[in-house]
Amino acid sequence: MRPAFLVVTIAIIALAGCSGVEQDVAHLQQEQDAISAATKKIKVVARANVKGNPQYTMLGRVEGYCFNLPNSTGGQVIHGDGLRAAAYRKYGVQVDAIVNTTVWFVSDDDYGAFEPYTEGGYFECGGTAVHFTNQPTPAASPTSSRAS
Repeated sequence: MRPAFLVVTIAIIALAGCSGVEQDVAHLQQEQDAISAATKKIKVVARANVKGNPQYTMLGRVEGYCFNLPNSTGGQVIHGDGLRAAAYRKYGVQVDAIVNTTVWFVSDDDYGAFEPYTEGGYFECGGTAVHFTNQPTPAASPTSSRAS
């Protein structure tokens, strides 16, 4: 009787541990889905003006890993958070755009690279996260001319 009880107890403990892992995985997936949805809405521009949203409040500097363009969305950034995800993690849902972006190459070697694609390394990018303070201006609508 005791060996059967011991086997059942071990099985219950093992299943309880697995359900905790499954809950953690489900929570992480939900968090990642929320980040993906939020970051799709963040605009990234190299200049200080965001088309259609002339007024904003600066939230602060943000940096992330990227490809050779700060607003690139293709592929997967292996090193860590991309620029949009880094801004979201730092400032949350209040981030509407990242302005004044720059990109730079980080060499894996101790000396600086002369040409980014000839050396081992990766790209990082940065900019200023902003929150829009006004409603976006509507797209220009065709004006109707009145006949005289």
